[in-house]
Amino acid sequence: MKLVFAHDHKLREIDGKYYTLGGLRDSITDRYMEFFDELTIFCRAVKKQEFDTGLFELKNPKVTVKPVSNGSLILTKEAKLMMEEEISKADGLIVKLHSKIAEYAIHCARKHNVPYLVESVGCPWDAYWNYSLKGKFVAPIMTLSTKRELKRAPYAVYVTKEFLERRYPCKGNWIDCSDVELKDTDDTVLAKRLDKIKMRGNEPLVLGTLAQVDVKYKGQEYVIRALAELKKQGKIVKYRLAGSGSSDYLRSVAEECGVTDQVEFCGVLSHDDVFPWLDEIDFYIQPSKQEGLPRAMIEAISRACPAAGSTAGGMGELVEKEYIFRKGNVGQIVQIINSINADKMMQQAKKNFETSQNYRKDYLDEKRRAFYAKFAQACKENAKN
Repeated sequence: MKLVFAHDHKLREIDGKYYTLGGLRDSITDRYMEFFDELTIFCRAVKKQEFDTGLFELKNPKVTVKPVSNGSLILTKEAKLMMEEEISKADGLIVKLHSKIAEYAIHCARKHNVPYLVESVGCPWDAYWNYSLKGKFVAPIMTLSTKRELKRAPYAVYVTKEFLERRYPCKGNWIDCSDVELKDTDDTVLAKRLDKIKMRGNEPLVLGTLAQVDVKYKGQEYVIRALAELKKQGKIVKYRLAGSGSSDYLRSVAEECGVTDQVEFCGVLSHDDVFPWLDEIDFYIQPSKQEGLPRAMIEAISRACPAAGSTAGGMGELVEKEYIFRKGNVGQIVQIINSINADKMMQQAKKNFETSQNYRKDYLDEKRRAFYAKFAQACKENAKN
């Protein structure tokens, strides 16, 4: 059977080959290829960016990439014709929302009676409202269209347990299933974390965030500003940031706040380097203004890392209420950091590690596989008619 996938994802094109920052690597598309014989991807493709590192080449010979633009979200007449022709011949369609490319793909699938599945991975209201002034005009439009598409979707997968389901309910068949890929962990991870907390002494607390450093709605600037407030109170806290993109803006914020010596930019981490990096920090913080269910935070709590997050997305599903702060609220970040002590860190390490077991790869793979099998069967039956 033939499957089409559509999303606004930006692949990198290098010498005629396509690379992803991670969202479309082969281990992700393999989830679909278990049930389909070939896959066509509609997305955007751009040249390699200056700050791109850690790219994954798309190597599966059964996967064909058909870029619909070189970065623009506006589809040309030619791109629309190409998409409709391909989808009309397909047995099934999978899209990620929110996405204008995905919305047009759904339009084609409904027109040609092609079964489709929607993966809900984020909140368009939070994403656009917190992006720019222009985004505030776009946010209501994208929110309404996402509500419409999920409401009538025959199949849907949500990455959160409650947050996205409440905002964008689906009347069809749906499951909650995070797209995180956690390595196997055992109790030695927790034991090492507890030992690290016991041995920390009077060393400055080391915070960490894993996120693109050139996307303002990721919110790292609010942590940097919190560092400045804490410094005024006589408390020195370190902050490590890992992620792709130019760090120029955040460096300027750190300089403005007088904390450049407390902020370290670690660049892009390879998949194998993420867990060792998390093991070295004392406290993970996700200050985003927009999220679905942040993969990095799940990875952090799987390393028994004490953590805090904003009110964006489903972070309240991962850590206790006292470690959730309002988006962009520097004062509340300061309060949380000031409240941290060894006893609380040990309690949170145990609690977070326990919560992370709900996101084990074996459990999520089985749950996701059963749902995709159900969708594939619907595609097969539809093809017979």
